Amino acid sequence: MTFSPERLAAALERDLDGFVRPAGLCVALSGGLDSTVLLAALAEPHRPGRPLPLRAIHVDHGLHPDSATWAGHCARLCATLGVALDQLQVDARPAAGESPEAAARAARYGALGARLGECEVLLTAHHADDQFETILLQWLRGGGLRAVAGMPAIAPFHRGWHARPLLEFGRAELEAWARTAGLEWLEDPSNADPRFDRNYLRLEVLPAILERWPAAARTVGRVAAQAAEALEIEAVVAAEDFAAVREGDTLSVARLASLPEPRQRRVLRAWLRARALPVPSAATVRSLIGDTAKAAADRVPCVDWPGARVYRYRGRLFAVAGQSSDPLREGAWMVGTSFDLGALGRLDLRPSTGVGLSRDRLPAALAIVRRPDGARFLPAGAAHRRPLRKWLQERGVLPWQRDRLPIVEAGGEIVAIGDLAYGGSLAAAPGEASWIVDWSGRPVLTEAEAVGSPVGT
Repeated sequence: MTFSPERLAAALERDLDGFVRPAGLCVALSGGLDSTVLLAALAEPHRPGRPLPLRAIHVDHGLHPDSATWAGHCARLCATLGVALDQLQVDARPAAGESPEAAARAARYGALGARLGECEVLLTAHHADDQFETILLQWLRGGGLRAVAGMPAIAPFHRGWHARPLLEFGRAELEAWARTAGLEWLEDPSNADPRFDRNYLRLEVLPAILERWPAAARTVGRVAAQAAEALEIEAVVAAEDFAAVREGDTLSVARLASLPEPRQRRVLRAWLRARALPVPSAATVRSLIGDTAKAAADRVPCVDWPGARVYRYRGRLFAVAGQSSDPLREGAWMVGTSFDLGALGRLDLRPSTGVGLSRDRLPAALAIVRRPDGARFLPAGAAHRRPLRKWLQERGVLPWQRDRLPIVEAGGEIVAIGDLAYGGSLAAAPGEASWIVDWSGRPVLTEAEAVGSPVGT
């Protein structure tokens, strides 16, 4: 396929089809061949397509001694084409252990997203050869169907969209048009360094493939489109499965087990993403499915990985962030002050009436302790003390949270269990001025809370 502004306009129109009134087009301009062609073709006075405002952004990463020269080139190009240019500078230095490519990409897209207007479309000049490289690179790194799908032609991005209208054109076509149009562009010398994986593919591997199979890049593009379509279907099925299996923030073990294992894995990943938790490796997901299914009914199995853990309890799966191993902070709690629980938040007393602890009878100091062995508790309004262990079970307090509950004592007697219950001799009488416990930063403590709250809150 020969590149032309008309073909570019048709490709962009297909990408934008279905999106309501884009506010304008913004080209990410590096000054290289690809982005120069993209901007010049869109800036033609009589270009076809919808008449949308056009501008460009150039990001200076500050990593090359010639970066100021590149910025000047982009400024002259935009002046020649009559296109407004926004120039940005970013700190793209990699963190310890981070690849320079990844650091530069993150800094660049962060800056571009911050400058993108409402409903504006960011255009980047990724072409068919770039798509081929991306898919091969991700595939060699072990990527699955999502890797084969490559870069999407259009996707939501910050306050607008990110489109790649050159994906159906090869670099050779872009260069041929650029030479015919008399364009000048920059060559980044780092693109010739084969130490970078992408450059190695471009310089050493792809030429051999394309010599043998000239249409390979375009063929891979079709495969990517088919993979993207398969991902869309998969997403619909996964969403339906997720809706059928979820119960608030939890998953029903029985309903999950009724699905084929590949669909179980997709539901688990969707659930963890909805909970803003890291998704584990494929091996850990398989272990999660097996361990929670095989454990005896009276057990509370746990599968953990960096940043998260999943428990099975009473026929449901519960996911929590990786918890601190620090024990509950214990100590004296002076009335009128806050008690710092560290990672578990903070306790305060708030005024109330007829609920909580008597204001008149409360001593000046309370004690915060961990759950005592063999402790008994007299809930407000009850006639008899009960084993605290039994009370926690009946209230559905999650087993992994029971030793993280701040138990409030006065004179060795339990008078409050976190903010869940009050009792003992200090329980407020109806109509009596009282204090209630306000626990800020409090985790989900009970089964009812987890099942009754919506995913993602």
